[in-house]
Amino acid sequence: MKRSFIFFSAFVSFVLLFSFLLPSISFAKEGVENWVDIIEEDNSVTYNENPELFTDLEEVDWDKFVDDPEDGEESYLIESGSTVIQPFFWGLVARVVLSGGKHVIKWGSKIFKKAPKSKVTNALKTFKTATYKTGSHTFKLTKTDMKHMLERHHPKYWNGTVKKKQTFYNPDLSVSGVKNIAISIAKQNRNTLKSKGTNSTFQVQGTVNGVKYVLGITKGHIKQLYPK
Repeated sequence: MKRSFIFFSAFVSFVLLFSFLLPSISFAKEGVENWVDIIEEDNSVTYNENPELFTDLEEVDWDKFVDDPEDGEESYLIESGSTVIQPFFWGLVARVVLSGGKHVIKWGSKIFKKAPKSKVTNALKTFKTATYKTGSHTFKLTKTDMKHMLERHHPKYWNGTVKKKQTFYNPDLSVSGVKNIAISIAKQNRNTLKSKGTNSTFQVQGTVNGVKYVLGITKGHIKQLYPK
């Protein structure tokens, strides 16, 4: 009788403990399902890590989409001889899709969600202003300029803002790599930069490693850099 009572007490204790833990288990499962809602340093996931996430992706209805009012990125025309070119969405390589109603970036077999603000801050801790001089004009790429470009166009540092006409860097590009591309495009357009000077707002374009980029200049600062 005593042994039966001990067994019964242990069983009741187990049931009570399981009932107590069940909400936590359900919450953890919900957290996995709502991966997009969790802000974390590693803001990417591969197909092998979460295949279900990929099957639930939805296309964005761009006809009904309204650009994020907090984006603040200006739109300029591109200087290219006598031809005016407008940027377009680079959907074949990286594209914005929906996961659980939230915007994410799909790049091949990898998905990127909004990154925490601390990630880009930490990545730029040691960043020093880069300069390019042509003629009597010096063009700068400051930490603030770089931060804007990374948050808008680098999947690893993306701040979640979306525009209809938005393109993204290769996720493998380092901060130094982005800086080098910007300076390379500036050098390719040295004559235009020299004639426009540091009191103008304009865009130029160039190619680095087979990828075409648009570079935006605002009063001597390199403010934009994105794949065309």
